[in-house]
Amino acid sequence: MSFFDELTQKAKTVAGNVSEKAKEASEKAKEVADSAKISAAIMAEKRELDKRYREIGQWYANEYAQEDFPEAIADVMKAVRDSQEKIAALQAEREKAETEEAIAAEEGKVCPVCGKISDARFCPHCGAPLVEAHQASKEEIAAQQEAESQAASEEE
Repeated sequence: MSFFDELTQKAKTVAGNVSEKAKEASEKAKEVADSAKISAAIMAEKRELDKRYREIGQWYANEYAQEDFPEAIADVMKAVRDSQEKIAALQAEREKAETEEAIAAEEGKVCPVCGKISDARFCPHCGAPLVEAHQASKEEIAAQQEAESQAASEEE
């Protein structure tokens, strides 16, 4: 019976070692998780601080837009003004393009599927048949859509 006693003793020793190692691993995992939480909190606070700095800078630039700036930030303010002018020019360009599209819509055919404008018989973007903008009435479009849905129902 001494064999079984020795085996039992060794099993208890191994179980004790495994238990200790499991506790150590658990403690390490808890430390890592706590560290990760703290790091995430630090990152969140840094983002919040950056947001506040941006707000201060934007306020300053708007408040003193017409005044002379200190030499230390003159180049930064010039870049801000240049960006504002570029944005205004791009917005004007976009409005001009939208106006041109509206004029073209009156002159060309509008695709009933994708809304693109073309003077072809079929849409070059989606392939749908095009209808003259002034000829297409709501009733015609509704009749066409109903006929297509009936055809689809019959195929099923």
